[in-house]
Amino acid sequence: MPDTAVDLTFADGKYHFWLGLPQVVELERKCGGKSVFAMYDAMGAGLGMAGDDPVYLGGSTAMVAEIRETIRLGLIGGNSALIDGETVKVGPQRAIELVDTYVFPARPLTEGLHVAWSILHAAIVGISLKKADGAGEEPPAPNLSEKDS
Repeated sequence: MPDTAVDLTFADGKYHFWLGLPQVVELERKCGGKSVFAMYDAMGAGLGMAGDDPVYLGGSTAMVAEIRETIRLGLIGGNSALIDGETVKVGPQRAIELVDTYVFPARPLTEGLHVAWSILHAAIVGISLKKADGAGEEPPAPNLSEKDS
């Protein structure tokens, strides 16, 4: 059965991201009433992968606020990270500090776009869990076709 949370390498460790219903409602409210489905479509429209690196393909209508808020609320919902082998909690204050430090303007927008899309992908489509250790798999890359390779 798919899970709606995802563990991603982010900032200084491996973070657990999850958008529960309270976070989804807040995300839509913070983004002017835009549906999470519309955000997911907009983010995925311009995103691809070149090997392990996210690349911008053009055509996205995603807004920076949507990227930042998706990551912030996903961090709050997930509320945990593995940093240097130690599990730590991620509350609202730590989430905003991480976003301010590791998302635009600190890093290229494409990186944040990929993280935000991955969080929405888990929430909307779900991800498969690995059988051996139960850790979430990285979501598939969006928009990849032979012409984009």
